Amino acid sequence: MNVSFRMRIEELKRDRKITVYLPEDYYHSDKRYPVLYIQDGQNAFFDRPSYSGVSWGFLEYVQLMHLDIIMVAIPCNFNDFKRMDEYGPWPISEELSFQETGMKGKIIGGEGDKYVKWMIHELKPYIDRRFRTMKDDTGIVGSSMGGVISAYAALAYPEVFRKCAALSTAYWFYLDEFEEVIDSHEYPPENRFYFDLGEFEGCGSELMDEWYIESNNMIYSLLKDKMENLAYHYFEGAKHNESEWRQRVPLFMEFLYEG
Repeated sequence: MNVSFRMRIEELKRDRKITVYLPEDYYHSDKRYPVLYIQDGQNAFFDRPSYSGVSWGFLEYVQLMHLDIIMVAIPCNFNDFKRMDEYGPWPISEELSFQETGMKGKIIGGEGDKYVKWMIHELKPYIDRRFRTMKDDTGIVGSSMGGVISAYAALAYPEVFRKCAALSTAYWFYLDEFEEVIDSHEYPPENRFYFDLGEFEGCGSELMDEWYIESNNMIYSLLKDKMENLAYHYFEGAKHNESEWRQRVPLFMEFLYEG
């Protein structure tokens, strides 16, 4: 069953339509459920609204596996470069901003911490009040820039986001900043962090392929001695799209929810 509503992001002066998936037995039991917050939520459940016409297939997966979980799908902001702004925890350098926008002097990114704090202080409390959740079992998942904001949320606020899957993450925008976040935090042994990448993440650019690989390897080197439950995967031949990420759903969901 799906429930939808709109919620204001006051700090950013905009709102968002949220879609919540409730397990099939939700209204026939008194159980409490873990919650997974899905970034680029338009791609979560159905093919038609998905960016590429292929969803991640979360509904099929949780129903097939009889996984009792509440999923909160938050669509991205497609206006101008707002997706990059909201999913970027820090402003992107002028050089990389120009690479993304083709506009001189336009700096993108930097709204990500406000976006994460909205999830923590407004959206999550609302979800926890309205539905029977396990408040301390909260996960987050995303890919590409959605992976950036998911990883940031889990690494900067590990007391809130206990589980994370960050797929094909563009860490290369913010390597120094992520290193500072990781160095300044300790991670509880029960937290679980999955990340991965494919061989061809650069969408045709060999240089960007290298940036993805080098930056993800660097994140692994920073986390491997700090996080007990860590999974890192590399997929030969894999490209940067929803069809690839859909195939990895069983892998990271089994890791996050222990089979």
